Amino acid sequence: MIAADHAGRRRALCALLGAPVLLANNGVRVRNLPLNTLPFRADSTFLYYTGCTEPGAFALLVDGHCTLFLHPTEPGDELWHGPMPTMEQRRQALGADAVRPVFELDAATAAHLGRLVSLAVPDAAVTARLAVIIGRGLAYPGSPGPEGLVDAVIRQRRTRDPWELDQMRLAAMMTASAHHAAMVATRPGVHERELAALFDAVIAARGGTTAYHSIVTVRGEVLHKPEYDQVLAVGDLLLLDGGAEVPSGYASDVTRTWPVDGTFTGRQRAAYELVLAAQEVGIARCRVGTRYRDIHWEATRVLAEGLVEMGLLRGAVDALVESGATGVFFPHGVGHLIGLDVHDLENFGDRPAYAPGRKRPDQFGARYLRMDLDLEANMVVTVEPGFYVVPAILRDDELRARFAAQVNFAAAEAWIGFGGIRIEDDVRIRPAAEAAGAPEVLSSAIPKSIPALEALIGRGPSASERLTA
Repeated sequence: MIAADHAGRRRALCALLGAPVLLANNGVRVRNLPLNTLPFRADSTFLYYTGCTEPGAFALLVDGHCTLFLHPTEPGDELWHGPMPTMEQRRQALGADAVRPVFELDAATAAHLGRLVSLAVPDAAVTARLAVIIGRGLAYPGSPGPEGLVDAVIRQRRTRDPWELDQMRLAAMMTASAHHAAMVATRPGVHERELAALFDAVIAARGGTTAYHSIVTVRGEVLHKPEYDQVLAVGDLLLLDGGAEVPSGYASDVTRTWPVDGTFTGRQRAAYELVLAAQEVGIARCRVGTRYRDIHWEATRVLAEGLVEMGLLRGAVDALVESGATGVFFPHGVGHLIGLDVHDLENFGDRPAYAPGRKRPDQFGARYLRMDLDLEANMVVTVEPGFYVVPAILRDDELRARFAAQVNFAAAEAWIGFGGIRIEDDVRIRPAAEAAGAPEVLSSAIPKSIPALEALIGRGPSASERLTA
């Protein structure tokens, strides 16, 4: 496949539903004045079925026939934005059956009232307009649309075709370049913001953008720390959770953790090797038919065994896992779906990632598990166990009472200031007939063994040299 088969996707959707569908793109959102807008990102479902990245566009699908409703060019557009394609040129480029100006949308949909179905999008104003057109309430993300439409979209988007996989491999290659640049530029005295700027710039220079706000921090125990406010020092671990998004919208999501001064200390080495072992066990289980929740539990068992050896947990491994005591040091799920969204399809809640009859565990830590599906060929998931020393968890009175017999809180207190370790890769579930069904790690080019990391850290130009020379 040399390009996305948007028309084929649309025909399949219409065949599944037997009803006309109205899809909408996000609009442009103002940052502080009308001329200064936030970076635009198309709604992922709209992008999946149309390939259209024009803000404020709509697509009417009737029996597989697609009419796009786009904003006509305005006087002066060419002055400010350069030569503009005609409506017909836009139709041809997008492979639509017809293109009409967006002000004709209401008249075009009138013939389908009562039968038309639609999906909410993150843009509240667009969702409100959709609700008026179809005559029923829509709410993002609470009530995104009728179950039949939501389930049909999930069924199509949850696994990847060959073109999509190539796009995700491209995103992983961009991400690998950015991680490598950050690794060789890491050294004591560097500011987090310098490495964050370098990481993002390498992706931009290769034609991509970041799939989400890059996490670059020596405070790795803060799982999604957004600020860059620390200077790197000897003894720190740097956690970098970042990924590229390619122009087609497909994402990568990779985390690596490494010592700022290029050498793992004894405590850092022990914890890192434990997390890496848990991840490798999890990745090895990424095969067709495996229940994803079992990957979480197997990785958790590895962590529990190691934490007992390190003197941080006490008792039998099974009991530690079942009680949730391991969650004191691993307080999140082992991963999620990834595709057009970095947490793919999460705008539909847990419905895409939890099989019927399954729900999130109630257990401490595991309640943040984002997925419980039996893995299918060409799904792509992340596998990202971690070890974190979180003062707020260790000093929580309720948790200290609940896990008094299983967590060595006195020993854990001595680890405060350690930070956190997370190791994350993007993993494709191969069909059983391909490479004997072994998982394909799309992000395998990004080093994660201790020898490979120690050979790279600080061995290249600094961020300032790369960005200001």
